[in-house]
Amino acid sequence: MSRTRRPIRLKPVVQVVIALLGLFSLLNLFAKYPHVQSNNALPTVGKVMMIYGDNPVYRRAVETHRDHCDRLGYPLFLLQTEILDGVWNKLAYLSSLIVQELEKPEKERLEWLFWIDSDSILMNPNMRLETFLPPAHLSDVHIVLTKDWNGMNAGVFPIRVHPWSIKLLSAAIALPILKPGIKLFWEEQSALVSVLEKEYFAQSAVYVPLRWFNAYMRSADGESLNPDSVEDLQVHPGDLLVHFPGTPRDRFNETLSPYLAIAEQHRSDWELPVEETVYPAETADFWRKYALERGIESPIIEYIEEPLYE
Repeated sequence: MSRTRRPIRLKPVVQVVIALLGLFSLLNLFAKYPHVQSNNALPTVGKVMMIYGDNPVYRRAVETHRDHCDRLGYPLFLLQTEILDGVWNKLAYLSSLIVQELEKPEKERLEWLFWIDSDSILMNPNMRLETFLPPAHLSDVHIVLTKDWNGMNAGVFPIRVHPWSIKLLSAAIALPILKPGIKLFWEEQSALVSVLEKEYFAQSAVYVPLRWFNAYMRSADGESLNPDSVEDLQVHPGDLLVHFPGTPRDRFNETLSPYLAIAEQHRSDWELPVEETVYPAETADFWRKYALERGIESPIIEYIEEPLYE
């Protein structure tokens, strides 16, 4: 004969301890992220990275991005197994994720994936990735890129979840196979540059200021600008992240550590609210001019005066 199990009753003191632990966790979350918001809306942007090996500095850098994702509700896709040779995994992984998203019902899909190299540090977790994306009426823009003194830099860029993107990434991956004699100095980056020269791809790619989401380091300690470098390419307080392309392996830990220290301290002088940065106005103005130059009508936003109440 089976016995009916009685519900487990916790002693009052245990209930109090559990309640206090839960309250402490919530207080800790809001103390760390005073602007955190909770909603049930599905995310429209995901973050994509890859990392191999056990370098603790790389791991710490990725954690700054994970922190950002947890705070603002972005899914983080992290490749930790090498499938192709080296950096070519970036394009293959992005392509596979886009295919997976396109398999979903349209309302459940991510709309954009933000590729971010793991030699970057998230500096302002208040900054929303959507800030830099084209508005909805610019639906033919499928990839947003930046340039430095070497040309296009593919360390950080958003790409739309769209069949166009699969074609772009597939063409870049196939390039050294179809053209074995081609010189690709920056490997997958050079392949993307070559493919983007084709009109079909070029017409859907837009280049924006590098500082928006791909800023480079400033002084060695991160506390001041480097007078020997272009100011507009250097990270400023309030910017999304700092990227360290081309940093020598023997100086990698030394170079990133001061910036990791700033990011991990969550300093208020760096973690500005989005509205206190230049980006809401600057990005809106950029996309408005982009549409105007191409004869694309922007939606008219009517101002509705709110009634005043005493």
